[in-house]
Amino acid sequence: MTVARNSVGQSLPELLKNLWEEGFFTKPKELAEILGGVAAKGYHFSSSSLSVALMRLVRPGGFLTRIKKAGKWKYIQRNPASSIPGKRTELFARYDFHPRIKEVAFKQFEDGYFKEAIQNALVEVIDQVKVKTGHPKTGNGHDLDGDDLMNHVFGCDNQTPNIKFNPLRTSIDKAEQRGLMNLFKGIVGIRDRKAHLNFIQNDSLKTIEYLSLASLLLRLLDEN
Repeated sequence: MTVARNSVGQSLPELLKNLWEEGFFTKPKELAEILGGVAAKGYHFSSSSLSVALMRLVRPGGFLTRIKKAGKWKYIQRNPASSIPGKRTELFARYDFHPRIKEVAFKQFEDGYFKEAIQNALVEVIDQVKVKTGHPKTGNGHDLDGDDLMNHVFGCDNQTPNIKFNPLRTSIDKAEQRGLMNLFKGIVGIRDRKAHLNFIQNDSLKTIEYLSLASLLLRLLDEN
């Protein structure tokens, strides 16, 4: 199939990618606005050529998606341009992640395996809880895991926790302890979901936020 090109040989998909990298699609744009964006660069294509190019870019693997507003289709970025290869390193480097997160998740993040990067980071947090507390066991000798592990290690009601985030002298102290325990318990559920469900994680910024949570929890462990 012939690809529409301007007078200097640049294809319409190439021009649309340039607009995406410049942040043009951070807000929804309808067909006329996109034609205007292309024209502002000095290039002119027909509406039909633009429609065909846009439909290709909203397919799986493309960088755009579309939404319908007031009866009109509008196009918006699926991911920010910082998620493309070559720019992920810069995005990752903006955060001073815990060294263990850098070790277990950076390569996967840079290669675009965001689900695996998140999974590795969460598993690392859970493993470090086990290491720090000497791999606590169940009554039948198996390693504790999941919610049972976190309740055993951090629980402060009717027991003395293995890891304390404060002196636990007041109700406010205990409320903080429970809150942090629930953060650790929360990543167990996220770990399990991402391990057992078949899904695509393609949002680099959301991935960074998951990794930041894992990094925070590791730093809290380091302080105890």
